[in-house]
Amino acid sequence: MELARQSMALCHGIGFSPTERSPFLRLRHGGQWINEPLDEGRTFSLQIGETKWCLGYVRMSDDGRRSHHICPRTKALNSGTQCAACRRLDQTKFMHHFHKTGEAPEGLRRYLEQPHFLYVASFANGTTKVGTTSTQSKWTRLVTQGAVSARYIARAADGAAIRILEDLVTEHCGLRQQVRQKAKIQGLCSWEHNLDSLESLNTGQAERARAFLAAQRGLEGYGITLLDEPWQQPEYGRSVVRAWDDRSLQAWPGGLPGRKISLQLRGVLGQSLMVDTGPETNLVVLDAAELKTRSLRVGPAHFGEQGGQSSLF
Repeated sequence: MELARQSMALCHGIGFSPTERSPFLRLRHGGQWINEPLDEGRTFSLQIGETKWCLGYVRMSDDGRRSHHICPRTKALNSGTQCAACRRLDQTKFMHHFHKTGEAPEGLRRYLEQPHFLYVASFANGTTKVGTTSTQSKWTRLVTQGAVSARYIARAADGAAIRILEDLVTEHCGLRQQVRQKAKIQGLCSWEHNLDSLESLNTGQAERARAFLAAQRGLEGYGITLLDEPWQQPEYGRSVVRAWDDRSLQAWPGGLPGRKISLQLRGVLGQSLMVDTGPETNLVVLDAAELKTRSLRVGPAHFGEQGGQSSLF
């Protein structure tokens, strides 16, 4: 953590672990990884670089473990998180098409051999999606995505079978497979839904998808079991959901690249940070996806330099 305070480090986004009480900013300085804890109530400043940098690529070992590799050319980006060379080297890309092509390196095959789950997740703007997750990332997948309400509706013996179910639910039930981060942020700052209506929406969409799957014959032969298992939101996510439900949130004004900002953290929901900027200021939602691929310097907060509420609104 001290290294991140002394020099700029490349941000790989917000990380989550079921064994950690708080999420963390995942930073890399050269070959050293730094986890900056995002504890509720913590105050800090961020100096944010303007340039986006390639985050490198992932390779899978034969036993199914992942290893991250630094971009060999330290390429600057116009968009996305990887340069063209690192996209070609990244072995996780096979995951999205393996159930159709059967093509994947041995390590990814090992990963896909473990049991997987199908879930239905709803977000603050009312969008509901279907998705998949492995056993080892069953909880963190939904935390990372910033779901407000979600439930697991099926378990399969392997990843290929669960991806087939995902495509079927998309085709026959109309549930998308992706939700943009910008839409998630906008939903937290608007009030078309509240927690009760979103819970009802998620329950209904999950029941509809599960009923469709239940009508399909022979699922048991593929090691598929239908479920109705609610996902549990962590407390730091509930803080954001409560503020959204109370209609207390506003969007962070303007962009983040090239700025130095001081924050007091109030909650984390996926890649969204709920913060204020000192006494008598409003709760705002900061899109931490804008930090990913950029260099950061973490330091002490200086709220007086921002002028409190007037600096934001």
